[in-house]
Amino acid sequence: MTQNFRERWRQMSQRERTLVLAGGAVLGLSLLFILIVDPLLDTLDRLDRQEIRKQKDLAELAVLGQAYLAKRDRLTSTESRMPGADSHFSLLAFMEEAATTAHVRERITSMQPQVQSLAQGYQETAVDLRLDGIQLPDLLALLVAIDQAPYDLQVRHLQIRPAAGSLA
Repeated sequence: MTQNFRERWRQMSQRERTLVLAGGAVLGLSLLFILIVDPLLDTLDRLDRQEIRKQKDLAELAVLGQAYLAKRDRLTSTESRMPGADSHFSLLAFMEEAATTAHVRERITSMQPQVQSLAQGYQETAVDLRLDGIQLPDLLALLVAIDQAPYDLQVRHLQIRPAAGSLA
């Protein structure tokens, strides 16, 4: 076969040889591009797209990390203002003490505890406190005493009505 090829090569004119060599070079370069260069370029494009997507994911992860740290700090701060498991804190006793401090204990008409379980083993204790015939300065003194509690206490609902028979 190579002998056949050499024979034909010798019979070709210089112009034909140049044309065959140019065609072979074009064919070789085409095969090189199709088999090696084009797949490499496709891989580079795909990697560039992946890099951009991963950078976006990384930025999003950094934002989520910051949000997580902020929430963890907030949880730690909130937990530090909660009574410990070994604490003998009683919300009812505290409310009675706060009412005594604000000089409104005798105005308490009812005080009912309400316990509600929350997620992750936390338990929220609420008190429904009803006062009758209280003056606004005394109410403010009670709210200040609640606000200055050693633990995290909140007034969730406050409803004030004028006394019956008063001009409002």
